[in-house]
Amino acid sequence: MLQATPEVVSDKDPYLWKKDRYLAQAAADWDSIRLLSLDIFDTLLFRTCASPSDVFVQVAEKALHAGWLQASVTPGSFKEIRILAERRARERQRSLHGFGEVTLAQIYAECPPTLGDPSKLAQIELETEAEACYLNPHVASLLYACRERQIPIALLSDMYLSSGQLRFVLQAAGLDLACIDTLLVSSEEHDGKSSGRLFARLKELYPDIAAGAILHIGDNMAADIDGAAREGIRSIHYNVIPEHFESRYHWEYVRHGDVLPAWKSLRKLAEASDSITGMGEREKQFYRFGASVLGPYLQSLCEWVVDACVEAGAREVHPLMREAYLLAPMLEATARMRGVELQVKPIYVSRQGTYLAGLQTFGRADLDKLLGIRGVKVGEIFELLDISEEAGLFAADLDKKVEGSLASSLRAYLLEDNVRDKVLEAIERNRQLFIAYLKQEFSSPEKLITVDIGFNGTIQLALETIVSLAGYTPQMIHLLAVGSDRLNELRLNGMDIRCLLRSGGEGSELGRRIARSPAFVEELMMGEFGSTLRFEQDETGRVLPIMAGLMHAEEEFAFKKASQEGVLTFQKYYAYLLSVKRDILKRASDEIADWSKPLHRVIDMPMPEEAKMLGDLTHQDNFCTVYITPICEQVDDAWFAQGGDAFIDICNYGPEILNANWPQGMVTRQMPYYLYKYYLRQRDGFGSGSMLFEAIRRLKKDGVRSVNIYGSGSFAEHVMKTAWFHGLETPYWIDPHAAADASSWGNFEYGSLEKVIKQEGSQAYILATLSEMVSYRTTIETAYHGTELTLSLYELRP
Repeated sequence: MLQATPEVVSDKDPYLWKKDRYLAQAAADWDSIRLLSLDIFDTLLFRTCASPSDVFVQVAEKALHAGWLQASVTPGSFKEIRILAERRARERQRSLHGFGEVTLAQIYAECPPTLGDPSKLAQIELETEAEACYLNPHVASLLYACRERQIPIALLSDMYLSSGQLRFVLQAAGLDLACIDTLLVSSEEHDGKSSGRLFARLKELYPDIAAGAILHIGDNMAADIDGAAREGIRSIHYNVIPEHFESRYHWEYVRHGDVLPAWKSLRKLAEASDSITGMGEREKQFYRFGASVLGPYLQSLCEWVVDACVEAGAREVHPLMREAYLLAPMLEATARMRGVELQVKPIYVSRQGTYLAGLQTFGRADLDKLLGIRGVKVGEIFELLDISEEAGLFAADLDKKVEGSLASSLRAYLLEDNVRDKVLEAIERNRQLFIAYLKQEFSSPEKLITVDIGFNGTIQLALETIVSLAGYTPQMIHLLAVGSDRLNELRLNGMDIRCLLRSGGEGSELGRRIARSPAFVEELMMGEFGSTLRFEQDETGRVLPIMAGLMHAEEEFAFKKASQEGVLTFQKYYAYLLSVKRDILKRASDEIADWSKPLHRVIDMPMPEEAKMLGDLTHQDNFCTVYITPICEQVDDAWFAQGGDAFIDICNYGPEILNANWPQGMVTRQMPYYLYKYYLRQRDGFGSGSMLFEAIRRLKKDGVRSVNIYGSGSFAEHVMKTAWFHGLETPYWIDPHAAADASSWGNFEYGSLEKVIKQEGSQAYILATLSEMVSYRTTIETAYHGTELTLSLYELRP
């Protein structure tokens, strides 16, 4: 069993920063650091919201409640107004003073008095910002470690808040302000980090420290990395919060919108804690999956289970093996986190382990189900029925599959009265052993509270049947992560069986998808032992479960272990954030559907790397026969001839057509971005997003890594930002409707065709238009006429 993790993450842990994949870089030059410089937001401080501007929505909600905002202004509208006000304030400052840095008061001065009292709105925003922010324990750990070595600490921020306001936010987040030697903010210095000015100012304050002995850490490439480089200062790009095309959080947004916005930064941080000695890159992929996807799903299950146990006044809970290998320590840690006295005692059961003991009789219908198992062999039938000594007549056929005339002969033999009597004796023998096991391990076998992934309640029904046949009255509660419509029938028969998510006709799309393709989830929760086959009594009289052997490759066990470490790591980070933001955050069991969305997205719209890593895992089923297959089996290309939708429809029609564990994974492995584009079109409202995505794909396929933007206005800006998002460089933005300007902004330069032609860089262009495609193309081709340069033009339409 895995060891439970009672401790939570602590920013006072002097070694925590070394587990961060980005901060660990500082260890290599640890002795050379003489001054530590830190960015504040999205580096030292994280927020409990999906994006910084979401704070403005919370500001509006509070202001409306207090009566300080015009009642007709919705929170969403206020967010847009606040963004426009800041943009206008910066433009005003730039036109009046030549710089665009502004203060919070100047931003709200742009708002009309009819909107609300500017000073009160500004105060609410400051308080809301402080409420939303929490200390990044990784960076705080590095900060405190440097402080222990008497290394000065400077904070540099491109921000409209003043240094005094920032101190208020930092102190509210729990930072010891005595550790901070210097705080420089762009709103007071009238310039930011991108130009290098804040770094130059830092060097002025510490003239005795060489630039090369200063280490700056920040999340913004242009401001924190390029800006520091301008002054010869070393830097680490702290790329935890920024998103890009390969980010699973972007894919979540395309499928579901903002998922767990209050916990998004924490999930990213848990994912970044993968700097672990001895873990290879593939193992780290599984670690990150556990920390950011599987961890949240299982934590919501554990919280829900603890809620149910508290409601029932129970002191014991019994997760079913083999998933209990991971669930048991998680439940123990959750109970401790909640201050609940709850003993977690796993129960060794499986479909095969309860099969014989749960039979009341044995007839043709029972036998036909066994003989119909795919690939079952004659010897396996005798072994399951625990009558191997009666197999003499079939000694030569034990390794043969049950089919054709052999199946008919076997059926007739097993239904003979004397053989059937042997089966009934085996049923009674196995039932007594199972009851003995329950009484040995559990004080009241009739009062079990079981926990299982799901789905049809087969094992749970067998448990109650066995206990009933042994003369007990079942008073059990069964808790399933996902349950099907069959649970209604079981409830009608008197069972108390509940589910976190429903998968049947009345269930949610989340539940249906997770129930349809649970194989990799189950595999990642298991240890290095197989399912329970039966029970035997040893020489001391103790009843022990006999476990099946496993046929997985050794590397799979390493992958599973890494994923489980990631899950348990997430749980520690979850406990940390709850402890520091208890007043504003809900527990996972209060938002069950939302906590299932990360896993649902992986199943329903996997990234190519997810489909590869998870699809390569193997799933082993041990009911009667050993059946092992990759999660994503290889099938003939002909199955995909009619497209991804048709393939998924075929798979969902029934296993008798194509028995696929994970249809969406198989589609993604065959057509990597098919499902992404399908949901992108819906998210984009069938706009330009899908066309732009295809254009970017064409660029990447052609090996283009740097492209100039040719177009006007907000649409061209959108094209440029999308190119950045996909990791492309955009050295120039040429606006055909504006005069050429040598000024720069962000990572690109305004320019002209003539200027680009003179450069040695990229001669590739995206035509950022849908209406002037012909004229744009003609203009560019004319400018390049007579040169020997190789011109590449990419249009948004195919």
